[in-house]
Amino acid sequence: MTPRLATATVTTQRLGLPGRTIVNAKEHHLVVDSPLYLGGPNEELNPMDLLLSSLVSHGIFLFEKIAQQMHIPLSDLKLTAKSDFDPRGVLGEAIDAGLRTLRVQIVMQGPSEAQAKELVEAYTTRCPIYVTLARSVRVDIEVAVSKHAEPTVVLQNGQEQASA
Repeated sequence: MTPRLATATVTTQRLGLPGRTIVNAKEHHLVVDSPLYLGGPNEELNPMDLLLSSLVSHGIFLFEKIAQQMHIPLSDLKLTAKSDFDPRGVLGEAIDAGLRTLRVQIVMQGPSEAQAKELVEAYTTRCPIYVTLARSVRVDIEVAVSKHAEPTVVLQNGQEQASA
């Protein structure tokens, strides 16, 4: 059987209004602004917001599916992504424009700590967005299981570290 690849396609074009574009995907449209450091209005989502939102929103969908497949209870789930980068590199200075670190916090209710670890391991190997980003930047993951936001499992680049 020949493997089938999924293809995602988005289109954008210059509008004639500096610092703002409209992204088209399927039959949907999204206004995207340039960040302030590039002279944009930064009133709408900017490209970094979209990158981070794609990571965490895909994570939500994957966690739901993985939990269902593994018969792991998952009553609540919240993912937050933060990243650091130096905008001077974007502006042309001799500074690496890449992301320096990427931090993902996962707060979930339902699974045991062992089940949460299984879910996170599956996510870090099955999410194409996470896998792609983790190949180029250090990703720190904090996982909290319960009603409290204290991490019970901490991963750095997919490797378990001491609990915080």
